[in-house]
Amino acid sequence: MGMMHNQETESWSGEGVGTNSESFLARINREVPEYSPADAAEAVMSALCARLPGGLVQELREQFPESLRQLFQHCWKERSAPARKFDKDDFYLDIAEHMQTEPENVRLVLYVVFSAIRSQITEKLADKIGSEMPPNVAGTWEASHRAAERPR
Repeated sequence: MGMMHNQETESWSGEGVGTNSESFLARINREVPEYSPADAAEAVMSALCARLPGGLVQELREQFPESLRQLFQHCWKERSAPARKFDKDDFYLDIAEHMQTEPENVRLVLYVVFSAIRSQITEKLADKIGSEMPPNVAGTWEASHRAAERPR
């Protein structure tokens, strides 16, 4: 186990132990209230899990609290499943279609959901996930880190 951190917030322990689906969805709803937080989260998670290698998807699943594992039940794939190469446009289009919105509206949703995901996982896993993304999506992933609630 890594170093224990003093926490100012209950939502991030630094050990990849998140809170629950209610706080996860409330965080998304606060930032992009014009969309259903469950739809936004599901759209991003589906697109992300389809493109990450199965081993990383399983690590992500393992670090999520049980209520979030259930929420994204249909997104998880086998550990041995390969990554699907992707570029920013395909990724945005998948999310936009899922949410029935325009692709240009996706960036903020992506940022907010990425931030919520990062609040649930360890830095080590976040770095691994970021390294699998094309540069322009990885930039949004990295930027979302600054919004993740972390102990001071």
